[in-house]
Amino acid sequence: MREFLILLIILLSACSSMQPRQGIKGQVLWASGNQMPGPGSKKSSNYGVQRELHVYELTTIKEVTMSSDGFFSGIKTKLVTIVTTQEDGTFTLHLPAGEYSIFVKEDNGLYANRFDQNNSINPIIIKEKEFAWLPITINYQATY
Repeated sequence: MREFLILLIILLSACSSMQPRQGIKGQVLWASGNQMPGPGSKKSSNYGVQRELHVYELTTIKEVTMSSDGFFSGIKTKLVTIVTTQEDGTFTLHLPAGEYSIFVKEDNGLYANRFDQNNSINPIIIKEKEFAWLPITINYQATY
């Protein structure tokens, strides 16, 4: 009986610590000011920032409300999770295989600036047993 209990505890511990072996790794960067190269130009540097990331099922432009300043709200797809990045903007997120849209929470709403040919917003594909790399640059205060 004692051996059975020990085996049961080991199995339960192993199951509770199991996480998907795939997901997203990345970094959120802030860019502002003049980003144009040129003589005498003082390019603002990009640096990592802590932000809240909202992960939704793959979302297209038709499934959101977009404000005149480019921020999103009223997302109609399912919210999968919300995570906060480290202070330097880095993050690791375990997710099941699938397709997702990633938004950054800002004061004016949810932000994303990348689209694919199907008008999917900041799309990322997670494959079994792989981590996708996703750099996110928040650049609505930058000029190019």
